[in-house]
Amino acid sequence: MERVVLNFPIKEGGAMSEIKERLAHVMERIETARKRSPYGQDVTLVAVTKFHPIEDMEEAISLGVKEVGENRVQEMEEKHRILTVPVIWNLQGHLQKNKVKKAVAMADLIQSVDSISIMEDIDKRAGEIGKVQDILLEFNISGEESKHGLAPADMEEVVKLAKTLSHVHVVGLMCMAPNYEDVEMTRPVFQKAHQMWETLKTYFPKGQIAILSMGMTHDFEIAIEEGATMVRIGTAIFGERQGNTHLIMA
Repeated sequence: MERVVLNFPIKEGGAMSEIKERLAHVMERIETARKRSPYGQDVTLVAVTKFHPIEDMEEAISLGVKEVGENRVQEMEEKHRILTVPVIWNLQGHLQKNKVKKAVAMADLIQSVDSISIMEDIDKRAGEIGKVQDILLEFNISGEESKHGLAPADMEEVVKLAKTLSHVHVVGLMCMAPNYEDVEMTRPVFQKAHQMWETLKTYFPKGQIAILSMGMTHDFEIAIEEGATMVRIGTAIFGERQGNTHLIMA
């Protein structure tokens, strides 16, 4: 699957809605941070639509958003059924074994491959439908017990297994930094993630490992400065989440 990696222009015309205004501001911040990065990388925006209504998704897509991210398979399933405009679907929340079949059927990219067993399940389910599933390996770089993720020390073992699986295609690395009050404290986590991403590249053919997904609303600028090629942003675009009772609006 060819992935769009660019800073898209906000489409002109119409009144400046809250989403349009926020999205324009986010894109400005992404571009400013990208210019500060020593790596000169392109940055892909994944608009995180968890607990936001379908109308907000449609508006963001109409403004130029190419990729959306969901945390829960059930919510992705409901939106996937209703949404009629084309978009790249990212699953980024912890994936339970009993949800893998549905996730593989819908997701263009599964970012949250946080265990060997889940990777094997994805390979199995993808094989059943003749699909090669793009995945990111999620590493728990900060070592927080509250976070899911592979142990950094296990990278070589995970990679060796991944290369034996014919229905998963590793395209990069994902991580989450702790939610520090002082956002600068996230920098060492992102620096470590970038180092690991560079190591991951050495295990695969040139160009295959293209995505370093890190950075959310509170820390995406630092993540970009430290080399992120993909950021996952929800609140800064859509506002505070409304809760799942407002998932789909008639």
